[in-house]
Amino acid sequence: MASIHINDIPSKVEHYVSRHRLRDAFKLLRHYSSHLGDWRITDEIDRMEESYSMMLRYATQGAVDPERDEMYSSIVRKIYAMLDRISRQISKPKSSNMYFSTVRYEEMQAGDTVGSLMKNYKTASNEASPYNMINASSAQMSERMMAKEDLEKRIFNKVWTLYPVSSDDDAALREAFESPVLPDYFKDMLISAVLLGLTHYYDERRVMMLLDIYEKSQSVNLSMRALCATLLGMYMNRSRLWDRKLRQRIDSLRELTSWSSDVKLVFMQFIRSRDTERINRKMQEEVFPEMLKLRPDIARKISGGDGLGDIANLEENPEWQELLDKSGIADKIKELSKMQEDGGDVFMSTFANLKSFPFFSDVVNWFMPFHLDNLTVKNALGSELSAIGNLVLSSPFLCNGDKYSFILALSSVPAMQRRMMLSQFDAQNLNELELRNASLGLPSGERDNVANKYVQDLYRFFKLYRRKGDFNDPFIRPINLLQLAVLAPDLTDVDTLSVVGEFYFKRGYYDDAYHVFEILGEILPPDSQLYQKMGYCCQKSKNTAKALKYYEQAELLNADSLWTMRRLAACYKLMGNPAKALEYFKRIEAKKSDDPGVALNIGHCLLELDRPDEALNYYFKADFIDEKSTRAWRPLAWCSFIAGDMVQSEEYYNKVLTDNPSSGDYMNMGHLNLAKGDIREAINFYNLAIDANNGDVESFINNYNADRNHLLKAGVEGSLLPLVVDAILYSRD
Repeated sequence: MASIHINDIPSKVEHYVSRHRLRDAFKLLRHYSSHLGDWRITDEIDRMEESYSMMLRYATQGAVDPERDEMYSSIVRKIYAMLDRISRQISKPKSSNMYFSTVRYEEMQAGDTVGSLMKNYKTASNEASPYNMINASSAQMSERMMAKEDLEKRIFNKVWTLYPVSSDDDAALREAFESPVLPDYFKDMLISAVLLGLTHYYDERRVMMLLDIYEKSQSVNLSMRALCATLLGMYMNRSRLWDRKLRQRIDSLRELTSWSSDVKLVFMQFIRSRDTERINRKMQEEVFPEMLKLRPDIARKISGGDGLGDIANLEENPEWQELLDKSGIADKIKELSKMQEDGGDVFMSTFANLKSFPFFSDVVNWFMPFHLDNLTVKNALGSELSAIGNLVLSSPFLCNGDKYSFILALSSVPAMQRRMMLSQFDAQNLNELELRNASLGLPSGERDNVANKYVQDLYRFFKLYRRKGDFNDPFIRPINLLQLAVLAPDLTDVDTLSVVGEFYFKRGYYDDAYHVFEILGEILPPDSQLYQKMGYCCQKSKNTAKALKYYEQAELLNADSLWTMRRLAACYKLMGNPAKALEYFKRIEAKKSDDPGVALNIGHCLLELDRPDEALNYYFKADFIDEKSTRAWRPLAWCSFIAGDMVQSEEYYNKVLTDNPSSGDYMNMGHLNLAKGDIREAINFYNLAIDANNGDVESFINNYNADRNHLLKAGVEGSLLPLVVDAILYSRD
């Protein structure tokens, strides 16, 4: 035991439990607890192991025990809970992690419980209500609002760092969620505090509370946030879900007509979050750079060369659309619009740089729903609070964090520019913007939109918070709820799996798509298109042998598919079986005799099979069919060289050298001259080959030696070959 580092013990215990080796888990857990020196913990471990030993004794004696499985699950749950408890106690005193810093602070606030803080918050909310603010001075109003917001932060931190949640804490939280006097935004914020605690340590009470809120809340916002938090918390703690009570609770929720559809809806939002980085890269690497390049042209079109431009006419200027079309930006914008229609997060890259305001230093503010009573919003907008604030509040396409970013960015604009911007927000413009918002492609339905925006808020926190390294990022890998056996009845129907699989497949996430298609393959009758896609996923993942297996299954179901034939031919060629590849290319040729690509591939296979004369015929065919293309020149030149026709080879290599020649082209021209006996000219071309490959001499020598047999066959003396290499090296000194 002494050889195991203390930081490695938790994962080792989990490993033992996952392998059902509880005896080793107990042994290591006891060793772990010795670092605390708390006899009560050791005593609890002893009692747990004693229960397990008793169960083992009955089992080995052949006793029938209908409760054995549940007892085993109960012991596993207790091992995990004890592991978390010890781990937390060891880390708490000295860890600089933000979670433990907050734990230490909260423990110093003697007497503050969730219940007492909630009581204080109700009082503060009442004092800050519009009715009680009527006769208050500006200073008093600000003071009351600050007191209320300070309590919101305290409660968030308290709930976040509670472990385990006691029955009193649970009751106080449930009362708050059901309270008609507490603001909705506060309850929405509390959901995130409950979830954030689950990202550190699994707590069954948190999960059961979230499920109850999902079921009972009349607020769509609260209900869908609770479901998102539940599913994310369960996924992050999937190895801990051993409780029969949880399974029974979820079974009862299936009686709700909305449960399965809501779970699918949230699952799709988690899947879409996988696409955020891809969209972000497209914005950063394609859209923004092209727009920057376009700026001078836009200015020129606006000004018309005289320095005076009518900006109001810009939208109606057909030359503007022409600029967008020619630059390719129009197509990229259409693609981004389609992504947004599908629920993609197209604003991440725009607002990522607007998360450095002090407002975002507090964890709670990343999860605070946007509301106009917030002091930051009030101070940022001032007299424009009603007009601008309501517009931003009603915006359906910005998540809460981005709404705060927008307001804070607006407040940082110089006064004159800000006044100019705000002057545009008259009643007519506000109506137009609202109509435009309504016409944007947004996730259909209120429940879908709530889940979409909440997942975006979560994603931003875990990816952009300044101390994100202190948190367990659930988005670091794809969130695959299919791994939760308890949700199998909700997610493994054909329609859901098909949608998920196609989403992954179309976006190039081939490993994920394959695993979904694999599940579909076990449910559906044999289907050629499904096998084609599974083969394609394997091929994209560089597993050619597995791809071949699926393509062969697809061929059995649809022998006439040209696409399958092409893939089979390509796989056989990649696997070094040109004879089998040739067989499939010949079948394709029978259906598409005028395809130059097929002719070229047949030529390549014949050349690999050492049938250069036949290969030449197919290369000539490809050149004849596609006479405007140059792609047959290189194989014609090389195949002629292999066949011993140096005149024809030289004719085509001279053509190749006019068509953006590569290092390999220069090397082959060197081979040709060497075979002709013109060693000086050969050395010149070999040097050009080295120069074209960034002066990499070693790479050249390796390639040169690889062609040794071809050179010998062409009549070059073997003793000359190493001399040529040295001559090249001397010529480069």
